[in-house]
Amino acid sequence: MTRTHTILLVDDEPEIREVVVKTLADPRYNVLVASDGYEAVRLLWEHWVDLLITDVRMPGSIDGFQLARQAKLMRPNLHVLYISGYYSTADHSAGLTYGPLLEKPVRPAALLEEIDRELA
Repeated sequence: MTRTHTILLVDDEPEIREVVVKTLADPRYNVLVASDGYEAVRLLWEHWVDLLITDVRMPGSIDGFQLARQAKLMRPNLHVLYISGYYSTADHSAGLTYGPLLEKPVRPAALLEEIDRELA
């Protein structure tokens, strides 16, 4: 029997959320979706999450790095995968400490490969 993994996708762009959700349309994944860091934190309190996929730059006061830090405090074994269309070396020094980064536009095959690697 294959284990179902819960993935929390956090991105402020509806088009990105739609593509990722379609990519993860597989019985192995239960996908939760949030459009900002506040909604993501609420979902992390309400659900057991195996993998956080978060945009690096989001509107509001919680960016992807801050969200990952807070999520890892809540769930130390949580896997994190960052996605970004505006990644820079400044972002790297700011905190790509919890997981790898995929650049937008996210290629479905690359996303699935990275998810498999993180959840292995």
